[in-house]
Amino acid sequence: MSASGNQLPMEFLTAVAAGAEPGSAAALMAAGQAQERSGDRQAEELLEALLRGPFRENAPGWMLTAAVAKGLRREESDYLASTTIELAALALGHPDFDSGLLADALRDCSAYRLGLLGSAERPPVLVAAVVAELHRRVPQAPPFAPTMLKDRTPAQDVLRTEPLDDRVFDAAVALLPGAPERVRAKDESPSEWSKRFRAEYDEWKHMWRTVLEQQPDRHARFVAATDGSEACSVVEEQLLGSLPWTVEPGLLRRIALDDLATFDTAMLTTRICRVMADGASAESAREQFATELAALSDQERREVDLYVKDGSALGADLGLRSAVFWASHAADVPWRLVLDPAEAKPRFGDPYPWRTPPEELADLASRFALVAEQALHTWQPREHYGISQAADLRWVHAMLVHLPEVTAETRAAVQRIVRDARRNPNRPRSYRPQDYEDHEQFTKLLTDITRIVADPLPQSSATRRAALGDPVEVTSRQLSAVEPALLTAYLDQHAGNDQLVEKALLSCAQRGGYRSEPVFADILARHSDPQHALRTLTHGLRRRLGGSPNDRESWARQVLALPDHDRETVLALPAWTTLTVGGPRYRGSIHPIVLTLITTTLGDDPLAWQRFADSPISHAGPTAWLRLGEVLDAAKHGTPWPKPPASR
Repeated sequence: MSASGNQLPMEFLTAVAAGAEPGSAAALMAAGQAQERSGDRQAEELLEALLRGPFRENAPGWMLTAAVAKGLRREESDYLASTTIELAALALGHPDFDSGLLADALRDCSAYRLGLLGSAERPPVLVAAVVAELHRRVPQAPPFAPTMLKDRTPAQDVLRTEPLDDRVFDAAVALLPGAPERVRAKDESPSEWSKRFRAEYDEWKHMWRTVLEQQPDRHARFVAATDGSEACSVVEEQLLGSLPWTVEPGLLRRIALDDLATFDTAMLTTRICRVMADGASAESAREQFATELAALSDQERREVDLYVKDGSALGADLGLRSAVFWASHAADVPWRLVLDPAEAKPRFGDPYPWRTPPEELADLASRFALVAEQALHTWQPREHYGISQAADLRWVHAMLVHLPEVTAETRAAVQRIVRDARRNPNRPRSYRPQDYEDHEQFTKLLTDITRIVADPLPQSSATRRAALGDPVEVTSRQLSAVEPALLTAYLDQHAGNDQLVEKALLSCAQRGGYRSEPVFADILARHSDPQHALRTLTHGLRRRLGGSPNDRESWARQVLALPDHDRETVLALPAWTTLTVGGPRYRGSIHPIVLTLITTTLGDDPLAWQRFADSPISHAGPTAWLRLGEVLDAAKHGTPWPKPPASR
């Protein structure tokens, strides 16, 4: 310290240290200041500058010890430690740091700090020490226990850091908890053990999901590191079913196609059981499919044996549904988000962005649909009761939406399922909230599927997703809820259907009239007699549109916004609305064509104008529907006021 007691600014000393040469007077001065002022909180930046600069090859012991002490402040939380860990890493990885002291320092670190010290681009000596310390704490992977979700193992804590050095990452993954032990306690019944094990297994899968979320750029390495183990199937299941939007496109495609390939075993089981159901013995059925059975892996063969090994009627009956079970489970769990990417979203907010392009997702969904179509043709109704759960229909809906083409045979098979679904009472299975939710989904899926197969014309996958159904049955209100592009595609598909065009025109009013597409005039042009259609719809507007003031105003705005105006159509508009809605270019004022019609009709007759002012037109109620032309005629001729047009 100077004789005057003043201290050089720490910012100045840090700058000097950063630019000083090893062994220079400036470096020695800055080091001396760092040693004298070791208690200063700002000394951390000075020590880091010294170890990155003039003392990066050779450093005194006091400097390394001070750097470790400041970088690994034990009194601070792990969260705050991330701001000083770089200083500790510089010292611990320094060539002059004693290897024994290095091991001791790491032994005192929390597992999370151990991960921070093992991040990418650390010195090899530090990385090796971190791996050794991790193995010391976890000699081998333990079986999973439920407490590990809250009280994480060291390997789980290390994997909270990203990016990790590859060697640290591989070591941590290898030491993650394995599957729960399949051991039943002496006081547990088989059902109690099964329930407990299933719950623990689900929690183990949740652990894997958390780890995969924390390492979003290492998914392929997770798959490679767990290859051949039970964990690999869980990793792939989580990537496909729980986190597909985060997965690199090539990896997601490989996992998805591998999963599709497992359908072949389910389909083979169904085919064998079909032969058994027709009267063949298990032995003769096996002989008939001997070549295909021989090509199966041991695991696949065990799956087939679950249904056909004893030749029982019950086993064959369950096996008959194997292909349908596969499709139902796939659409309900692992493939659910791939089939409907918009469903991948947080509880609040927009859907997640996907790494896989939409066209790739569409191709995968199409491949799933083709597989599900095979399962569809094996479906058989149950004897006593129909299907009743959303999972029974979700795969059918997904298949219909994503198939490149829905054939007449497929349509007929789906209609059989629809009839079966209607056999059950229209109520949930119990009073549990989840059953009510499932019943609502079941009802919606059944409605959408019914509309798809009711449409007599071939549909695109886009219009099938909208599920508009037969144009005879569809309503203008249903059309109003459809995206403009899908409505346009639906109209293209049913070109020449004037009744559908009229419903679409009404739907423009029911959607508010604020969307730029589809354009009202473009839809009107699809009609074989546009002027007659517009005049007829407007004259019967109350009966066709209903009582919503917004819909009424929207219709008037759409009509008045047309480039050409038919006099009879404008006079058929509701009077009050016509006086207040001027169209897009005339907001806040009367439309010129309306003003012209009124002034021309009433002329210079003060009594006619006064009668018009006293007319019963209003903004609400039945008189809101009085037509402009009829009111003008009554005002001009002094005749009784017209009655409101009939409602629905």
